[in-house]
Amino acid sequence: MADLAELGKQDVIDMAESADNPVEADIDEHINWVAPAIGEILEDNPMLTYTAADVYLACKQGAATLWVTKDGMVVTTGETDIYTGRRTMLVWIAWAWKRGMNLVAVHQEFFRQQARDLGFVKMEVRSAVPELKDYILSQGWKLDTIVYTRDV
Repeated sequence: MADLAELGKQDVIDMAESADNPVEADIDEHINWVAPAIGEILEDNPMLTYTAADVYLACKQGAATLWVTKDGMVVTTGETDIYTGRRTMLVWIAWAWKRGMNLVAVHQEFFRQQARDLGFVKMEVRSAVPELKDYILSQGWKLDTIVYTRDV
């Protein structure tokens, strides 16, 4: 991965570039680039309330899992439906060094298999980026819920 000095705003690249398979990773070994990547996400999405420290602790405590590739990272976690007990794998955070690599399509079968292997019955991804809607839906996902919030 790149040194911290190389971390910057994501670039758009040709989708023909290939991606490697995600690997479960120890956050301590990648915190030097994961923390600034999370900072970039938070800067672009001020409605998010977690911090890089929250993500670090969730990974260290086993409540979340860091997955890395040469192209970026994903952090997953699980949620349990309080009424049915059914488990959902949440793709909590996703970040790529360069945009436009079609990484949802490239890695979604990998994460579906991980979800099945871990006993999840659903996968979920959340985003405040409206431009992602058509792309995500084209990859076999369905729109489940839209959440609107308002300060009081």
